[in-house]
Amino acid sequence: MTRPFFASLILIILFATPVHASELERIVAAEFDAATIVKGYTLESDDGLFRLGIRPNTLNVSTRVDVKTLDRSLMEETLPTNRDLVGEIYLFDILNKSSYDGSDFFFLEIRYPAEESDVTAQLHGRRRIYFWNGVRGAWEELPSEDSPEVGSVRALIHLPYARLAIFEETIPETGTASWYAYKGCDCAASPDYPKGTYLVVTRADDPTRSVTVTVNDYGPDRSVFPDRVIDLDSVAFKKLASLGAGVIDVSVKLLQSL
Repeated sequence: MTRPFFASLILIILFATPVHASELERIVAAEFDAATIVKGYTLESDDGLFRLGIRPNTLNVSTRVDVKTLDRSLMEETLPTNRDLVGEIYLFDILNKSSYDGSDFFFLEIRYPAEESDVTAQLHGRRRIYFWNGVRGAWEELPSEDSPEVGSVRALIHLPYARLAIFEETIPETGTASWYAYKGCDCAASPDYPKGTYLVVTRADDPTRSVTVTVNDYGPDRSVFPDRVIDLDSVAFKKLASLGAGVIDVSVKLLQSL
C-alpha cells in the first residue's frame, strides 16, 4: 500500500441523509442508482471522521449503503486487552449484496478523534484499522497506513459489510534493555517513542537505580527482539549495570514528550 495510490484516488462526496435509528447507532444512508455507480464517490459517517470510498463501477446494481457510528457499549465485551480503541466504532453495509461481486476493493479512512497534544499522536505505525470477524469472534487487522502527519489511518477492504475501528498497540512499560555505543550520552533508542522524548529507565530488581534518557534513535526491532523495550547508550546503561551484563530487566516511564 503506497501513499501515491491514496493521493491519486479522487472521490466525490455524496450528499447523504441521516436515518432514524436507536440511541446506540447513528446512521447515514445513501441510495446509489445506476447513474451514481459509474462515478467515484465517498460516504461519510455522521461525525465526518469515517469515509467509505467506492470506486467507479465497483457496484453492479442499485443499492442502499449505510454507514453507522456504533455506541461503544455494543462491542465493549469484544475489545482487546492489549490494544487501545482510538475513537469510535463504525459499520458500513452494502445492503444489496448482489451489487458487489468482490472483484474490486473499498477504500477506508478513519481520522483520529480530536485529542490533546498527547505523545501517542506522534507515534508512527502504531495505529491500524481492524475489522470484527464475527465467525472467529475476534478483531483482525487490515493492512493499514498510519499517517500521524495528517491524523488518519487508511486501508482497503474486500467485504460488503464490516465493523471497523482504529486500535493502537499498548506501549509496554516493562521488558529488557541492552546497550550500544552511540554518542556517549544519557540517550536511548526506542521502538515506541519519538525522538526528543524524555524517559525514566529503572532497573527492575533495584528500583533505586534509574537514569533519565533522551530518545534520539529508533530501535530495537520488536519483530526481532519481542521483549526489548529500549536500548541504552553505554553511558546510560552503566548507571544501571555493568556493560558485561549485556541485557537487564527494566521498566520505562514517560517523563516528558515533545
